[in-house]
Amino acid sequence: MKYCSKCLYPDTKPQLNFDQNGVCDACQWSEKKKSIDWNQRKEELKKILEKYRSKDDSNYDCIIPVSGGRDSTYQAYVILKEYGLNPLLVNFHPQDITEIGRKNLDNLKNLGADCIEFTPNPIIYKKLAKFGLVELGDFQWPEHIGIFTTPYQVAVAYDIPLIVWAESPSEVGSGPKDDEIYFLDRDYEEKFCSFFLDKIKPENMTEHGFNKTDLYPYIFPSNEKIETVGILGIFLGHYIKWDVFKQLELVKKLGFQEDDQIKEGTYDSWENLDVKYTALHDYFKFLKFGFGRATDHVSMEIRYGRMTREEGLSIVKKHEGKIPTRYLDEFLKDAEMTKDEFTQICEKFTNKELFKTDSNGNLIRDNEGNIGKKYYDNIN
Repeated sequence: MKYCSKCLYPDTKPQLNFDQNGVCDACQWSEKKKSIDWNQRKEELKKILEKYRSKDDSNYDCIIPVSGGRDSTYQAYVILKEYGLNPLLVNFHPQDITEIGRKNLDNLKNLGADCIEFTPNPIIYKKLAKFGLVELGDFQWPEHIGIFTTPYQVAVAYDIPLIVWAESPSEVGSGPKDDEIYFLDRDYEEKFCSFFLDKIKPENMTEHGFNKTDLYPYIFPSNEKIETVGILGIFLGHYIKWDVFKQLELVKKLGFQEDDQIKEGTYDSWENLDVKYTALHDYFKFLKFGFGRATDHVSMEIRYGRMTREEGLSIVKKHEGKIPTRYLDEFLKDAEMTKDEFTQICEKFTNKELFKTDSNGNLIRDNEGNIGKKYYDNIN
């Protein structure tokens, strides 16, 4: 397991590459952002938005997929207030929404936009979530698909060709490099955005006891329908210099609220506030790839020059790898499983090459059941 020489991203992170100097894609993009002509890119954005603006006010100008979080609040603000468009907000309604998530989504609507909240069949959702946990190690699997498929379905149904997404995946070193692709189509979504579609697609879940009608919310419209509408997806972060912390201060002035507790597995209180089980998802990421949400956050702060690598490493060691407990009992009830069954699934998806084991190959656990990594940094 190797780590970026500038931030703390490991080479186990999916889709991440390192250059000859051991610098990851995300850090390379961070440097490249300094030399980009952002005024020119804003002009490009303006041309795209004007092209898709409804000429006779007979329809919405674009779709903005939203959760109510920091990014989607910023997206809505930019499109509504800075460019004067009339967007339709689309929310795939999570089954485990938090109280603060509800407040932030309502606050987002109050910026002055219509919003469709799509709530999937909760019985089917829970069955898919259970399958995702047991077979893929991701209880939020149906949500991770639905947040991408639902905007496409609404775009087809309402004949709205433009979808405006948030930051470029280059910010975290995912997907193709920013200068290689910055338009989203269905192939891009399925390959780089929606989880595990390379392993199993929702339409194939009929082989696991689901009816095809149960799966409609999780399936992209046909290519023919997408092409008929002429759907184009863009990253706002390709055209606007993305600065998470400046944006956070802005959206807080617009009414966005942080949590009164830090998120388990990290040290902040402003991201992924809308759903309860994100910390459990992040814990499985830690088990599979040896890093969690704290690594994401400190690496971002290192790239922004807000933190040293040494400070970030200390924070990661303090916060990552602990079994989340805040919503664990509620999670086990929803998943219809015991704590022992949950522990067995955790072990099933743990990459033992990354963690400390005894002479018999068994994971070494502390008194609270937590495991520790072999290495938190490069070994010289």
